[in-house]
Amino acid sequence: MKASHDLALLQPGRIGNLEIRNRFVRSATGESLADEHGFITQGFQALHVTLARHGVGLLITGHIYVHPRGMHKPGMTGLDRDDHIGPLQRLTEAIHAEGARIFAELSHTGEKNAIPDVEPIAPSAKQNSQTKKTAKAATEEEILEVIDSFRSAARRAKEAGFDGIHIHGAHGYLISQFLSPYVNHREDAWGGPLENRQRFVFEVYQAIRGAAGADFLVTIKLGIRDFVTGGFTPEEGLATAERLSEMGVDAIEISSGVNETGWAGAWPYAGVTRKRALEDKLFHRIFAKPVPEGHFLEETRQVRERVKCPVIAVGGLRTVETMEYIIKEGIADFVSLSRPFIREPDLVRKIEQGKRGSVDCTSCNICSDHSGLHGLKCWRKTNKDLLTHAWYRFTGQLH
Repeated sequence: MKASHDLALLQPGRIGNLEIRNRFVRSATGESLADEHGFITQGFQALHVTLARHGVGLLITGHIYVHPRGMHKPGMTGLDRDDHIGPLQRLTEAIHAEGARIFAELSHTGEKNAIPDVEPIAPSAKQNSQTKKTAKAATEEEILEVIDSFRSAARRAKEAGFDGIHIHGAHGYLISQFLSPYVNHREDAWGGPLENRQRFVFEVYQAIRGAAGADFLVTIKLGIRDFVTGGFTPEEGLATAERLSEMGVDAIEISSGVNETGWAGAWPYAGVTRKRALEDKLFHRIFAKPVPEGHFLEETRQVRERVKCPVIAVGGLRTVETMEYIIKEGIADFVSLSRPFIREPDLVRKIEQGKRGSVDCTSCNICSDHSGLHGLKCWRKTNKDLLTHAWYRFTGQLH
């Protein structure tokens, strides 16, 4: 391994006209650190400023709802009203003062809305396997209203000083639902053949581009394939990525699509080895199977070969050597990390100072268990937090 200052990971990169100080991206991860009205808290700002101060090049916020009906869980950040702009403007100013860049990830959760007394919408009527709520099929008027909500949120994000907008088109949220024939059974212009299922994401992109302007950066996290039979295929994902690039998307992050069974369906991509689980005394992960590092590297490589814009690799990256290989070999232009930065906010600084091998995160996913219940953090850092988590697992209560 090369000396730190020679690592490709630590060299500046570009997305459009924006220079980013290194190739590290904080992958959008729900913070659960907003109040009941979607306003960010001091904890939200502190989390992001800490990452910026410790050298992360580009931060992408956790998904931000563009419409109240598009919330996922309590604690989600909103950008559906103008008075959300002020607190977010203070955030972007603080991030820029640390030399980092920041994008706002805009999202609508569709059928995955878990907020009580809110009827979710989806491409087709369907009960969500995780929330157990039944979504209604969105009308034409509701679809156009959502697209307009993305447009308005994009204007607010630009006014708040974000360097770009990241569209959430993955993880089984509304854009991903429209792309997936598993969820989308519509027989109108929004469903059926691929070109119809692509219409929603393309119109969302065009609405955002129209509001933000030709020179403002617009990127996307694209679910390249589903984890269900009869879902969105890798071939369809590649075709969608290629078309988005042709339309002018500034970068594409490659991730997963619809997954009906939560972490169980993504088990091969989230588990840790038996040995590591035993070492960490994480009994609910003892039987996880070992998996190769990097969940979507082959799909990422294929997308990189077919698009003109930068590509961001994400998912299960756990060693410095693999990250360096991805950048050096041109598999992707940036590497995006979620859970490793939760465990080690100072990971980039450690790599600058010579850290090699594995990151400290074991992918135990305890942080995900508390989404919507508690602010984002690593629950393995103290015995007190581990005991609190164990109590929650047994009783369903945090205290």
